[in-house]
Amino acid sequence: MHDDILPQAAPPRQRSLCDLPKTHLHVHLDGSYPLDAVEALARKSGIDFRVPEAFTDVWAFFDAYGQVPHLVRSLDDLAMLCRALILSEAREGVRYIEPAIEPQLYAPRLGSLEQVTRAMLMAFAEAAADSGVEIGALVTINTDADFEIAGELARIAAKYAGRGVNGLGTAGFLEPGNLRRFRSSAQIAQAVGLPVISHAGQTGGADCVEEALDELGATRIAHGFRAIESEDTVKRLADDQIVCDVCPISNLRLGVVPDMAHHPAPKLLRAGVPVTLNADDSLWFGAGVTAQFEVARHVWSMTDAELAEFARAGARATGMSLATREALLADIEDWIR
Repeated sequence: MHDDILPQAAPPRQRSLCDLPKTHLHVHLDGSYPLDAVEALARKSGIDFRVPEAFTDVWAFFDAYGQVPHLVRSLDDLAMLCRALILSEAREGVRYIEPAIEPQLYAPRLGSLEQVTRAMLMAFAEAAADSGVEIGALVTINTDADFEIAGELARIAAKYAGRGVNGLGTAGFLEPGNLRRFRSSAQIAQAVGLPVISHAGQTGGADCVEEALDELGATRIAHGFRAIESEDTVKRLADDQIVCDVCPISNLRLGVVPDMAHHPAPKLLRAGVPVTLNADDSLWFGAGVTAQFEVARHVWSMTDAELAEFARAGARATGMSLATREALLADIEDWIR
């Protein structure tokens, strides 16, 4: 963890946050591989890979993000990174994860979009068997760049629905993102029962959250914390129990919140909006999902009962199997007791 976010020492006799059973629902595959696995891949190619100490803004981060996919020279490299991520998440107490995958970052260099997707899903299945973590990938459209291939990505998501893919995601820094252009792609996924999880309310305000709900029929919002700028939007999220997958440390590192103490997540939770805590891109921000719970405990002064509520919100993920959901909720109760 970073010294500027958390105090040096935690009070004694607190429940272990690593042991708290968790979901991880807002985790970009290509920005979340373990650092040691990426460094090993870079050394194999004779490349010196380093993570910057800070980013000047979201656009500097976006420029850096593309470095890692270019280190991947084969589908075997990609599979190795996928497996490494899941094993790392298991060590943090994650029981269910929805990695946002973008096969377009590797295709056509390593194969077609579907070939790359299939390689990822096979690696996830192997890692699930080894770790006990349930995995449901989100095939993700970059709304800043992927309009021409959005339909193809949606069709791939639909083809593998329930066979490793649990949703269609949209992500992009531009907000509002003219999301109406992607309505037909969303409908392809929804026709086979896949939910749409849409990035909104990070660089744009509450109106962008409304855009995702109205234009794409999103049933979960990635980020969404700027909904707090509109009482009507907050009420809508609370009334409809739309989960917001919030990434506190990422938000601070990218400068979209002024400081951690004033992050809107606690206000959303108190207003009745279901909120989950997530790392977003742990490779680049140096903090995994457990660290987000440390922020909630030490900076937001939340009780363990409130921390458990974040974990319970994760159990609402629609793609999760009933067995995993029941075990997750039971183990959260055991952690609290």
